[in-house]
Amino acid sequence: MWYYYAALVLFALSLFASFLVKSRFNKYVKYSVASNYNGAITANTILRSKNISDVKVVSIPGNLTDHYNPTNKTLALSEEVYNVSSIASVAIAAHECGHAIQHAEGYMPVIIRTKMVPVANFVSFFSYIAIFLGLTLEFLNLVEFGVILFSVIVLFHFITLPIEIDASKRALKLVDELGIYTYEEKKAGKKVLDAAALTYFVSLLSVILTLLRYISIVNSRRSNRR
Repeated sequence: MWYYYAALVLFALSLFASFLVKSRFNKYVKYSVASNYNGAITANTILRSKNISDVKVVSIPGNLTDHYNPTNKTLALSEEVYNVSSIASVAIAAHECGHAIQHAEGYMPVIIRTKMVPVANFVSFFSYIAIFLGLTLEFLNLVEFGVILFSVIVLFHFITLPIEIDASKRALKLVDELGIYTYEEKKAGKKVLDAAALTYFVSLLSVILTLLRYISIVNSRRSNRR
C-alpha cells in the first residue's frame, strides 16, 4: 500500500516540476537581457572564453529540446533559445555550454555517464522483460536478475543529477563573469535552471521508488514460499 501513496505523491511532484519548467521558461523568455545576447551568441561567447573551438552550435526544431551531444560535439539549441534574446534563452544556452565544458575538461562523472549510456539503454529494456517473465512464471531468480539490471538505471540517474547541477553552476558563473547577465537577470536565470534541475531530481526519485517496489515484491514472494 505504501507504494501507491508514494507513487501518487511522486506523480503530483512530477506534474509540478513539468509545470514549473514550462511556466518559468515562458515567463522569462519574454524578458530580454541588457546585453541583447540570444542563445547562439551566448553559447559561442562562452565556448570561446574557454578556448573550445571544436563544438558546433546549431539550431534545432522543438520546444526545450536543447542538448549537448558529446559524440559529435554539437550543442543543439531549440529555435526559440537559439534566436531569441531573453533571460531564459541565455540560461539554457549557458547550461548546455556547461556540459560542453565538462566534456572538454574530462569531468569524471560525465565520462562515467557517457560510457554508461549504451549499458543503460540495454538494461532499461531487458530489466523489464526479466521482471515481467519472472513474475509471470513465478521464477524469482529471474526477477532478482531483473532487479539487479534495473539498479543500473538507478545508478545512471544518480550520476546524472549532480552533472546537471554542476552544469548549471558553471553556466551562472560564466554568464556573470562575461557580463552577459546583470545581477537581477542572473537571479531570474537561476530560477529557470533550478526548475530544470527539479525534473532530474523527480526522475531519480521515480526510479528509486520503482526499484524499492520490485525489491518489496521479491521479498513478499519469498516470504510466501516459506
